[in-house]
Amino acid sequence: MCQKAYGNLFAALVGVYWDDFSWTRGVPSYFESSQGIKRGFCADCGTPLYFLRQGGEHISMSIGAFDDPASIPLAFELGIESRLPQLNSINSLENFGSSEDDDPEGTALAKSTSRQHPDHDTDTY
Repeated sequence: MCQKAYGNLFAALVGVYWDDFSWTRGVPSYFESSQGIKRGFCADCGTPLYFLRQGGEHISMSIGAFDDPASIPLAFELGIESRLPQLNSINSLENFGSSEDDDPEGTALAKSTSRQHPDHDTDTY
């Protein structure tokens, strides 16, 4: 289900207890993907934000939606019955050397026309 919800090989999520959680601005939209299951997203840019079970003790936030996702350690893997076999070879894939540095014009265009929230907090969004 996470593969379908995120349109990806998996969903990297971090659980946050409700007592430790608050939205700092905006109100996300959600889709009730199953009875009692909400999958939240930003209605302005479409970014997947969370998964929650109504009445549950925590919200599972998308790690990639945080300002500094590299600072969030991974603790365990859940749902391994649907783990795709391609993940077993991810560290041995050929690196094509493609990065934003290799396409400065495309990167500048994407940054100047992007409607997604930047990777840092801003006064406007």
